[in-house]
Amino acid sequence: MNVESDDIRTKEADDRGRLYLGTEYANKRVTVAVVAVETDRPDEETLAAAYRDASESAGDITRDWEHASDEAWDSLGPAPGVEGYDPDTHE
Repeated sequence: MNVESDDIRTKEADDRGRLYLGTEYANKRVTVAVVAVETDRPDEETLAAAYRDASESAGDITRDWEHASDEAWDSLGPAPGVEGYDPDTHE
């Protein structure tokens, strides 16, 4: 007896590895071979690469923000005179 893939009711196994077939297979012995097993978590190499990419991106964003922030502050011009404030010492 051949089982067609369309006959499998669920395309993923449950937590015990069971697949459910149509009612036409009731009371019949069906043998299923495991062709591949995939994990739902990335391997260590993939995680390490993602971490490196994120770190590099964070550095790029920080440098871009520092430049944009400096431009924004510089565009404001000199600070107005405030009594007791020294712009050179920021006090």
